[in-house]
Amino acid sequence: MNKLLNAAAIGLIATLATSASAEVIHATWGGGGARTLGEFVQKPFSDQTGIETRVVEVPNTAGAVRSPTASQYNAVTVTFFEGVGLSGTDLLEGFTDEEIPEVKNLPPEVVIRNEEGLIVGIPTYFAYYGIVYNSDLASAEDFKSWKNLADPKWKGKLAITRPVYAAAYDLTMLAHANGGDAENVEPGVETLKGLIANALTTYTSLAHMNTLLGTGEVTAVPFYSTRVWHLQNEGQKNIKIVIPEEGGLMLAYAVVSPKGAANREETRQYLNYLAGAESQVAVSVEGGGIPTNNTAKLPQAYLDTLGTTREELMKQMYVPDWKVVWDHHEERINMVEQLMSEAAK
Repeated sequence: MNKLLNAAAIGLIATLATSASAEVIHATWGGGGARTLGEFVQKPFSDQTGIETRVVEVPNTAGAVRSPTASQYNAVTVTFFEGVGLSGTDLLEGFTDEEIPEVKNLPPEVVIRNEEGLIVGIPTYFAYYGIVYNSDLASAEDFKSWKNLADPKWKGKLAITRPVYAAAYDLTMLAHANGGDAENVEPGVETLKGLIANALTTYTSLAHMNTLLGTGEVTAVPFYSTRVWHLQNEGQKNIKIVIPEEGGLMLAYAVVSPKGAANREETRQYLNYLAGAESQVAVSVEGGGIPTNNTAKLPQAYLDTLGTTREELMKQMYVPDWKVVWDHHEERINMVEQLMSEAAK
């Protein structure tokens, strides 16, 4: 009898140990987004499923996926174009549509798949890239078109991001505004040159840009809708965003799972939860984003802070072929660096 009891006890301990180790660790950038993820996504998921979750803050999420130690994370948030780039590697775990049933409610163009058609990236929300301006110094009418950024009257009054993002975001959007696309960015080069010539500075962080806009050192900048939402929530009502007539650049953020990470089943459940309306509404309302899930219903109070609806925003979004953007990324970074270097002479 004692032997049987001992065996049962050992089995129970082993089961508990396995259960306790079944933790989903999610790596993302530091700051408010990490806190929102932990409090408004992971806690409800853990309460519903009993699966332990944890947020880990890292400075470079795509770099974390490429690291030899990537398997320590079960999920990693990356920018969409980085997720598309990673989809062509053997670094991501793939899931079938049956394993992620919520995928049926996501726009197909923002679900990241590998060459075998497996899901390797879940889009959890999107922001957009528009023209952000200080309304004490300019108006929405001043930036009805992306081309207005090249107007010489803004000399020394604008800002631009670092080449790694300017190549992917600014150049791509300016190409579209001038009749090009992700494959043919040449039409956007002249406008980009004008923007660079008008730029007072190349901003190095979101906090840096927030300060420049708030103090009025910079009048306008191509920037992120989520940052405007946060600034306005903090009381800076003179910081506004306009979507030019050519549209805004849709920027989805995706969650990927490094290949070889433990607890695949728990991770699968977590990814499906991230794809669902409940988590996407929560993270959007707390972070200023827009759900990618088509069934998500945003509270009216939150829509009032946005000043529009999800449906209306979607109509104004430009979604380029991010695979093409990624495939040409290095050469376009070099191009932007050269343009900036020439402007500085």
